[in-house]
Amino acid sequence: MSKRAVIATSTGCLDYLDLKEKNLFILRMKIIIKDETYNDFIDLDADEFYQMLIDDNKLVPSSSMPSIGEMLDMFEKLEESGYEEAILTTISSQLSGTYQIAEMAKQQYEGNLKIYIVDTLNAATSEGFIAIEALRLIKENVGTEEIVEYLHQLRTSRKQYFMVDNLRLLVANGRLSGASGFLGSMFKIKPILIVNDEGKIVSYEKIRTQKKSLERMVELLLNDLKNVKNFVITYDTSNNVEGIEYVKREIERAYPGYRYYEAPITPVIGCHTGIGTVGVAYFDIDI
Repeated sequence: MSKRAVIATSTGCLDYLDLKEKNLFILRMKIIIKDETYNDFIDLDADEFYQMLIDDNKLVPSSSMPSIGEMLDMFEKLEESGYEEAILTTISSQLSGTYQIAEMAKQQYEGNLKIYIVDTLNAATSEGFIAIEALRLIKENVGTEEIVEYLHQLRTSRKQYFMVDNLRLLVANGRLSGASGFLGSMFKIKPILIVNDEGKIVSYEKIRTQKKSLERMVELLLNDLKNVKNFVITYDTSNNVEGIEYVKREIERAYPGYRYYEAPITPVIGCHTGIGTVGVAYFDIDI
């Protein structure tokens, strides 16, 4: 079997997991704050970033994608290191242009590395889980095209919910589909949003308090899981420790010993979610 790599983007929050995967490589998204540009996680990690938002509640950071040149450099370095194939997983193409940039880089690449690009249709830790599955299947010597086909099925075999404590940055940065319905009351509600099967962030329910929103999110997830035999949970939060611990505790009570991955929402995603978000997703792995 050829030597194969998985390339993930930093939006998948994999930097915060103790993976120790020699075949995993991460493309860095950028955070732009005023006149400064930071490489996600490397120059600015989650703790540092959320403290900046706490210190300045009017701050509006933005994000940018890796350039075509950065992607081409990575492809070249992988080929020089003996890799023959690479699977590149990106954040949902409905939330970022990274997938499109990756396709352009692939077309321009003149080397011999065979590149497969997967639009995960997910974001944050659930996006990262798809890269983790690619790594697992490479270890099991599954063929690359078969892995890609599996990832395409996996990416929508899930429900991804999250509670946003404040919609200010999601609206400011244009990442919430149908945001106009929220504008009149955006500072009064703690909505449950979902990433739909097209990879878009859309509203699901409008709820007035964080406590009720978290309770409802747990209720929705547990109701979904009644019809799922084998699942993996992913958790994310932007500095809401109490909220994520509540959600984890309730799911553990219903399904003790289940398998999960948990990470802070990395700054390049936090540019849009702001502080206080709690996200939870499940993947049905019997696909």
